[in-house]
Amino acid sequence: TALPISLSSKRGMSRFSPYVLNGGTIVGVSGDDFALIASDTRLSEGFRIHSRTVPKLYTLTDSTVLGCCGFQGDCLTLNKHLASRLQTYKYAHRKSMSSSAIAQMLSTVLYYKRFFPYYTYNVIAGRDRKSG
Repeated sequence: TALPISLSSKRGMSRFSPYVLNGGTIVGVSGDDFALIASDTRLSEGFRIHSRTVPKLYTLTDSTVLGCCGFQGDCLTLNKHLASRLQTYKYAHRKSMSSSAIAQMLSTVLYYKRFFPYYTYNVIAGRDRKSG
């Protein structure tokens, strides 16, 4: 005897997403002669906490810090990409890039990846020396 085969079985559509929101909070405050940035250190996904000691602040230069949260893999990749470009700039110009130039470079990098973007939320904090 043959087993009945159901042709009307409903299958849920599986949707692949390369992104995971690992959460995070970054706060920046600036004034005339200071810039302050702070973040949490929790790496989570939904209701699961993967770690409580993951930094979200990355020192780019002596006077500039990047705060980056969102998908942790993209945060690490973006930080590595920016560090590489900053090192290339430092070798070519024999000086560190200013905070405003780093912000412009970050904008360009993010725009370049607009079709498969970095899933990150970024804050740049820094203080440049006044010329003159």
